[in-house]
Amino acid sequence: MAAILPSPASYHGPITNTDRWQNFTHRAGDIFVCTPPKCGTTWTQAICAMLVFGKADHGEQPGVVSPWLDAEFAPIEDNLAQLEAQQHRRYIKTHSPFDGIPYHADAHYLAVFRDPRDVYCSGLNHRDNMTDAELANSAFPSGENQFDDWLYKVREPGTWDLQSLDSLTHFFKSYWDFQHLDNVHLFHYSDMKRNLKASISQMAQLLGYDYDDTQLESFTEAATFSSMKQKAEQFAPESGTGMWKQESHFFANGSNEQWRDVFSEADLAAFNTRLAELLPADQADWILHGHG
Repeated sequence: MAAILPSPASYHGPITNTDRWQNFTHRAGDIFVCTPPKCGTTWTQAICAMLVFGKADHGEQPGVVSPWLDAEFAPIEDNLAQLEAQQHRRYIKTHSPFDGIPYHADAHYLAVFRDPRDVYCSGLNHRDNMTDAELANSAFPSGENQFDDWLYKVREPGTWDLQSLDSLTHFFKSYWDFQHLDNVHLFHYSDMKRNLKASISQMAQLLGYDYDDTQLESFTEAATFSSMKQKAEQFAPESGTGMWKQESHFFANGSNEQWRDVFSEADLAAFNTRLAELLPADQADWILHGHG
């Protein structure tokens, strides 16, 4: 029986245009790094670079090698030419739901998620570190009602980029519903924090790599938060383009449960109620905690 696949959809916003995939030519083995913003995108790209190039000190900028293809930051012709010229195995970034990107049975999709409460806290820092305030505010709520806007905003069908709990759970469900496919792999930020080496080893195996323990140890050390922050010019996305007030501030915290210092009891109660409206209990538990 043929696998049931997502029905194609288009998403458009101030940053995203999924129509940019129309002229993309895939190669067998392509890796898609599929995450909502602030859920470990840069982290996963860094790990992919080590696995692809076979060493921790490969010297590449993972975010440059791995273009965000469906973002309007560069002409699509430039992104496609960059990918076409690459001789190594390609890994490509997207912040789009699964039905907004091309599906290929011989590609791999690494979908990484995080406790939405930490996504919210990390998003505040991300917004405030951007030099383009208009662009920042188009992607993340601001103002005195920013928490309520994030919590209750309902996304218009076909639109994208403005972050909300509704958009985050929509993204999550678009991958969760297809995790039965052999090439769709769900990871959780908390699991990666708890045991980074095990997570890297699992990614390696899923992608067909066989690295020994010494190599995995070197990858793990290079992929720690402190190591990546020390090399922010290499690892921060859009590094050197002037997007960030300070590139090192892109790696602001990286910890779990940042929300405990931000959410009031009333905020937390409202969040729990809203999450229960958007996700069934098993999915809500997983997006909060991972495999635990």
